[in-house]
Amino acid sequence: AAHSTAAVAVRLCTPARADLAGAYNNAHTTDFYTDFMMVLPAAELETGLDLQSQMLFHSLIPEDKFPKEQGIVLGELAQARDRGGMFAQRTVREVLFGGTSLALPTLGTAATIASLERDAVAAFYERWYVPNNMILTLAGRFDRDQAVALLEEYYGSVPPRPLPAVDLRTAPHLEATRTVVRRGGGRRVLNLAFEAPTYGMQDRVAFGVALQLLTAEGTGILTRALADLPADERPELSSWWQAAPGFGRLVLELDLPAGADPAIFYRLIQDAVIGALELGIQQEDLQEVVAMARTATLKEREQLRMTGIYISEPLVLGGPDALLGYLEELTAVEPADTERVLRTWLVDRPCVALLIEPAAVPEVDPQDPAASPGAVQRSVLEDGAVLVSQTSPGSELMAVHVLVKNRALLDGRYARPGALNLVHRLLDYGISGCDETCLARRLRSLGAQVKWTDDPRFPMDDYYTNGRFSFVRVECPAENGRELLALLAELAQFSTFTGDDLAREREEQLTLLQRREGTASWQASRLLAEGLYGDHPLALPAEGTVETVSAATYDELRSLYRKAFQPQNLILGVVSPYGHEELVAMMPDLASGGDPLPEMPPLVATAAPERLTASVGGPMGAVRLGAIRAVDPADEAALELLVAVLSDRLVMDLRETRGLSYSVGASIRLQDDHAVFGAWLNPPAPRLAEGEQALAAALRGFDATSITQEELDTARAARQGRLMMRRLDSISRAYYLSLAELEGSVGDYLQEIPAYDQVTLADVQRVAAFFSELPLVTVVVD
Repeated sequence: AAHSTAAVAVRLCTPARADLAGAYNNAHTTDFYTDFMMVLPAAELETGLDLQSQMLFHSLIPEDKFPKEQGIVLGELAQARDRGGMFAQRTVREVLFGGTSLALPTLGTAATIASLERDAVAAFYERWYVPNNMILTLAGRFDRDQAVALLEEYYGSVPPRPLPAVDLRTAPHLEATRTVVRRGGGRRVLNLAFEAPTYGMQDRVAFGVALQLLTAEGTGILTRALADLPADERPELSSWWQAAPGFGRLVLELDLPAGADPAIFYRLIQDAVIGALELGIQQEDLQEVVAMARTATLKEREQLRMTGIYISEPLVLGGPDALLGYLEELTAVEPADTERVLRTWLVDRPCVALLIEPAAVPEVDPQDPAASPGAVQRSVLEDGAVLVSQTSPGSELMAVHVLVKNRALLDGRYARPGALNLVHRLLDYGISGCDETCLARRLRSLGAQVKWTDDPRFPMDDYYTNGRFSFVRVECPAENGRELLALLAELAQFSTFTGDDLAREREEQLTLLQRREGTASWQASRLLAEGLYGDHPLALPAEGTVETVSAATYDELRSLYRKAFQPQNLILGVVSPYGHEELVAMMPDLASGGDPLPEMPPLVATAAPERLTASVGGPMGAVRLGAIRAVDPADEAALELLVAVLSDRLVMDLRETRGLSYSVGASIRLQDDHAVFGAWLNPPAPRLAEGEQALAAALRGFDATSITQEELDTARAARQGRLMMRRLDSISRAYYLSLAELEGSVGDYLQEIPAYDQVTLADVQRVAAFFSELPLVTVVVD
C-alpha cells in the first residue's frame, strides 16, 4: 500500500522487461534455503537488480492467478512420479530424520499444496522475504563501485524486519546401530547412514576427500571391496552427504541384486576401511582425488549461470570463509588427515541400516497425484578428423567435445537402435594395456571430468541424445591438455570392453528404458519421430528400445565402435587457452582407413496429416504436433523468432491462463534446407482431449500479422540471452563449435547471436507462410 501506482505497473510488466533484457531467470529450493538466479548481459545489470529486487520485496501474489499456479505445482508433483524413486527418497527421509524438520518434504505433497490458500502464502512471503534473511552474490563483468551503488538503491532501501524464531528440530546423535526394513517402490536398496561432519567443523574438507577415496570409480576403497564379490551379489554403490546446521549424515547407498545378502555389507565396509587404514592412504591416491575436486570447482566457478547455485550451500551453512577458503583447504589435505577422519567418523561407528525391498505390486504413493569470444578456427587433420577451436586466454580449463557423426545412420546400418549409446557406456571399461581401474586412475590423475552419455537424472539436457550425433565431453586443467588429447586418441582406437561388460551395461540401460517407455511423454516423442521421419534413420530412437537393446550383440558393438570412431567420422570442438596451431601440433594421429562411411540422407517434407495414438496409463498424458517443410536456410533466424513468439503465446494461453500443463511450447530446427517443427503439451490425463483440441486450435489460430514489435523484441532478447548463457562455459562452447561444424556453419558461429538483430517484423510475418496448410502429424498418448 505504500508504493505508487506507477511502481505497481512496473511490477506487473516484469516478465516482459526480463525478456527484453535478454535475462534468464530461474530458482530452486533446498532443505535450508531457496535460491533465485538471474543471468543477463552485463549492460543490463541495473535492469536485473531492479527486476529481482521487485520480485523479492514487492511481489503481488494476485488472488486470480493463485489457483492456476496451484494446478501447475500439482502437475509437477505428478510428473515427478513418472521419474520414479519417490518411495525410496521419502522413506530415507522418514527413517533418518523422523521427528525432525528434515522429515518433511520440502516441495510439499498433493494434499498440502491443494489445501494452501493465497493469504497463507502471502503471509509466508511477507514474513521471510526480507533483506536481513538474504545473501546476494554478484558474478561477472561489472564495475564494483557502480554495482555497490545499485545494490544500495534497489536492495539497501528496503528496511529489515524482525524474523520469527526458527524452531528447527535437528537430528539426534546416532547412539547405536539399528536396522529398519521397509517394502515399497521398485528397487532393492540398502542405505547405511553414519554421522558426518558439517560446516564449521575442522574435518569437513578432509572428510569430503576421504569420501572420494572411498567411492572413486575403479580404485575406491569400497569400490574395490565390492568388485571382489560375485557378479550376482555385487551392488552398485553411490553416496550422499547431508550437511545441515549442527549435524551431518553420510549415506552409503547400495543397489542390491536379488541374490545379495544385505547383512554382510556393514561388516564388509568396515573391514575394507580398516584394511586400507592399516596399509595407509597413499599420497598418489590423494592427489588424484584433489585434482578431480579442483577441476570440479574451477568448472563450477566458470559456469556463470550456475555460480549462485553452486556457492549457495557453503555461503548459507558455512559463511564466506567456507567458500573462499575451500581450494586452499583442499590442497592442504594430507593422507594423515583422511586417515583421521575415517577413524573418527566411520570405523566401528553407529549406523542406521535401512533396507528397502521392492513392493510385490507397483507402488502407488497416496500423497502423489497420479569469456570474450576469440576467433574460431578450423582444420582437417591428416587422419581425417576435423578440429574446430576457440582460444580463451583467461581460462585455466581445456574443454573437449568429441562429436561422433550420424548416430542413427550407424545404428541402423551396422547394428540396431541404441547400439552406439551402449558403446559409449562401455568406453570407460578400459583401453589396451590399461583396465577399467587403470583408466579411471589415469583420468583422475589428469583431473579430467568425462561425460560419456546424457545423465538420465537430468532429463532437461536430453537434447544431446539424438540421432544426429553422439559425444564424449571432457574437461581438465589446461596444463594437462596434451596428455588428455593423447588419452582420448587411445579411447577412440583401443577400447577393450568385453561381453561381461556389455551384460552389465545392458542391464542398467534396460532398467532405464523400461521406466521411460512407461511414460506418456517418452512414447509421444517416439511416435512423433516415427510419424515425421518415416524410413529416415532419424526415426530410430537414439537410446534404443527394450527390444533392440536386449538383442544387441557383442560382435555388433565391437564392429560399430570401430566404424563410429574412425577419424573421418569425428569432430573435435576444443576451447582452451591454447592457440589453434598449438592444438593441431598436440593432436595425436588416429589410425585412418576402413570403408568410407555413408552420409545422412536428406530430410523429406511431411506429405499429409496423420494422427497416431497410444496408451500407457498413469496420471499424465502427452500431445505432440509436428511437421517437416522445405525452407530457405537464409530464413533461419526469422523462423526461430516466429516460433519463439508462438511458443510464448502457447505458454501464456495454455499454461498461464488455462493451467492445462506446466510443460508446453513449440520449437523449430533447421537441417540443410528443411525445418523440423514441433509443439508439445503434457496435460493431466483427465484433460488430455481438452489439451489436444486447445493446442491444435492455438496453431490454427496463430496469426503472424498480430505479432507486435514488442513481442518480437522480447523473443529476440530471450533467444540471444539464452544462447549467451549457454555459451558462458568452455565445454558448452566446445559443444556448439562441434555442432556448427556438423551443420556446415562454422563460418557463421560468431554471428549467430548478432544475426537476430537483423530480423525485422516484416521478416517474421513473411516467413509465417511456413504454417500455411501445414500437414501436421498429431500424436496423443494417454
